Order: sequence, then structure tokens, then C-alpha cells
Amino acid sequence: MVNTGRPSMDCLPCRRRKLRCDLKPESCGQCRRANISCHGYRNVKDLAFRDQTRVARQKVVARQGYAYQLITFPSPMLDLNLDVEARCRDTFFLLYVTGLSRSCSSLPPLYNQATISKHLAYSVNAVSLAFSAVQFDSRELISTAFNRYSAAIGNLRQSLCEPNVFIGDEILQSILLLDLFEKLAAPSLGMPGPSMTHIRGAMSIIESRGKLNFASALSTQIARNILSHFIISCGITKTSILESQVAVWKDLSGLIIDSKWDYMGILVDIVNLRAMLTKGIMVDDSKMNGRVFDIKCRLEYLADSLERSCGPVVVLLGDWQALDGEYDVYPNHFTMQLHNAVRMMRLEMEGLIRDRCHEQNGDAINKIAKQICRSVTHCIMPQARSENSEPFTPMQKLECRILMAPLYQAAQLTTDNCVQEWIWRILEYMAAKGNMRIAGDVLDLSKKRLDIDYWTIWAMAGCYATAA
Repeated sequence: MVNTGRPSMDCLPCRRRKLRCDLKPESCGQCRRANISCHGYRNVKDLAFRDQTRVARQKVVARQGYAYQLITFPSPMLDLNLDVEARCRDTFFLLYVTGLSRSCSSLPPLYNQATISKHLAYSVNAVSLAFSAVQFDSRELISTAFNRYSAAIGNLRQSLCEPNVFIGDEILQSILLLDLFEKLAAPSLGMPGPSMTHIRGAMSIIESRGKLNFASALSTQIARNILSHFIISCGITKTSILESQVAVWKDLSGLIIDSKWDYMGILVDIVNLRAMLTKGIMVDDSKMNGRVFDIKCRLEYLADSLERSCGPVVVLLGDWQALDGEYDVYPNHFTMQLHNAVRMMRLEMEGLIRDRCHEQNGDAINKIAKQICRSVTHCIMPQARSENSEPFTPMQKLECRILMAPLYQAAQLTTDNCVQEWIWRILEYMAAKGNMRIAGDVLDLSKKRLDIDYWTIWAMAGCYATAA
């Protein structure tokens, strides 16, 4: 058993502010004096002790470098039996849920309950199979994954049709997993584009739930995940985010304070800007350009803040895999990914400024492109860290898959031929040594200089579903 102490019975605002709560259900004295909403009292279920031994063991193993070497794809079988399905599920939890991701913390406590709903079990199995199919480039798992996906939808529909149904955290988590399945499996199934069905439904539910989104830390985390995925989905499909949906972000902002959430707030404005440009909505050029420059300034401020709080350490290395003889080492992969996400949006704004305002901003673009390039070496070079190898480990392949969109965008926008050629060489290396077909596909698209948006590459590589 893993015991982290007795859970506090205080309301959520008092727990966050580390104040003593008088536990009055209608509104405690601390919240009344601060003139804020009093919510988040824990129920009996939240206060119950649960056996977290298996989850804790998975987290320990996931943080040991050699564990990544031990994860191998289930050997091909004519009959994809339960054993293979279980191994795919363990791989999904080990590599992603308790390994790379920080946004899946809501899944283990729901999945490890004594009684788990069928729709959640089927959803986990479907996503696990799709994750392994993408991770290990196996088409034979897709058909089985799709069967589990169909079963999950059937069970979820049945649960939603029950009289007086309460749409709780389990149902929302299942919907979120079904959306992840579609984002993972869409390229393999040849779907024309990302589907918004599941994530739009989940978004409408959290809009209608109101204060129930803050009933517990778990509910808040699920609401955050749904909103984040919805914003990215709108960015891929160039769809506007409505005011009622922005209001949910504002409500959650009162409880969530971190750099990634600040980034998501800027991303809302970027997504709406993209939707306006795509639809050709008539807006005065000076106002549109003003919005672009405003977003650019906010992104620069966030980038500077990230550099000060969790910036990388520069390592000098005389090797072709290190651009200009140096590369960056970040505190963790999540931090590196957040830095690169901000850089991608900065490149998009710089590209708009160059095209719309005809500014000579090549130096700024090249500087950002080089920062993206310097983040790659640590993930691929065997000498950079003990976990790296040739061929790539499963964790390396997962980390490199998330680098596809930033590298593609940097290669498309840079005016420095040396940077572009270095990116092409790195993608070729990933395809050969990492056995990553997606790297070869991105390389071909980049060399053809097609007018393909980097958001499309993000969706094609399944980065939406495998991001930290």
C-alpha cells in the first residue's frame, strides 16, 4: 500500500490556499470573507483509502531508463488474444499514462476502482491497441482496436440512455479516451480529417456541469484535459472557439496556475485568429495585424518567462547531430515540449507578419528554428543520455514523434539553408535508425515544399494524442 496521509476534508479553495476551513457546506468563513465560490468538499468516496500499489509500481518502472529497453511489441499472432491485449494495455500505461504524459493523471484512479464500468474498460483497451499500433507501426492491431472502440461506444450509449443518468467523471474520461482513439487511429484508417464528434460532446457536457467541474481535484483535471484537447482540435480543423467555451477556460483559470495553462489561453486567441483568416471574415487589416502583434508579444513574454523558470542547459558537442556544435538539455520532456509548443506558435505569428506586413524578420525566424533544432539532439543521440540507443527505444520513438511538427515548421519557414538541410538529415536519421516511417513521410513532404499546414503534420503524426 502507498499511504500519503489522511485526505483533508476542507473545501477546495481552502486546500489550495492552505487555510483552515470551518467545513460549513453552504459556504465556509474563509471563502465568504474572500468573496469567492465555496466548493470542492470531498465525499466519502474521495476520502476512502484505495490500493495504489500497482500504479506506484508502474510509475517507478516508467522512470527507470532501462525499462524502456525492455518494452517490446507483442509478437505477431494470428489470433490477437487477451494476452496481447493486456500487453498493449500495459505498454500504454507504462510508456504514456505513467511515463511521458502529465495529462493522464485522472485515468489511473478511475481505472483502478474496485468496480469499473464496461465503457471505460473497453475505451482503455481500444486506446491501448491503437497506441501500440501507432507506436510499433502495426496495421494488424487496428482492426482489433476498432472492434473495442465500437464496443466502447455501444456501452457508453447504453449508459447515457439510462433513466436519471448522472454524467460523472467515468463517462467523461471514456469520451476523452474515445477522442484519443480517433486521433491516433485516423491516419491508419485513412480518415479524411480529425473528428470533432466526441470532444465536442465532452465540451458541451462540461459547459453544462457548471460547478460540478470543481467538485473534486479529479473532476477539475478531467475538465482541464477536455478543454485542452478541444482547443487543439479546433486549431487543427480551423474552427472558432465560442464565448461560452472561453468562459469555461476563465472559470478553470481561477484554480489552475501554471505555464501550460497560460499557453492554452494564448492558444485560444491563435485558434480563433486562424478560423477568421480561413473563413475570410472581413476585418480591417490594421485591426487584424494588431491582433497578430499582440499575440506575438504575449508569446515572447511567455517564452522569456519559461527561459527564466525552467530554461535548458547548453551542452557543447562536436558532432553533426548537434547544430552549430551545441544542444540543449531540459529538466524533463514535458518542459521541452512546452518550450517547443510556444516556439511553433511564435513561428506561425512571425510567418503571418512576414506575409501580411512584409517585414524582414528572417533573423527572428531563424533564431526560433535553431532553438527547436537544439532540443532534438538530447532525444536521439546515444551519447546524450543513457536511455538512448540505436535502434531507438520505444520511449525515444514516442518523444521523436512529437518533434515531427516543430521540425517540419522550422524547415518550412527558415531562411537558413544550413538549418533546413540539418533538419532533413535528422529526419532521415530518425527514419533509418529509429525505424520511424512517419519521419520519412514528413521528410518527403518538407522537401516537396507543399503548402501543408504544420497543424496537419501534428495531426498526421498523432501528436495530439501522444503529447505530454
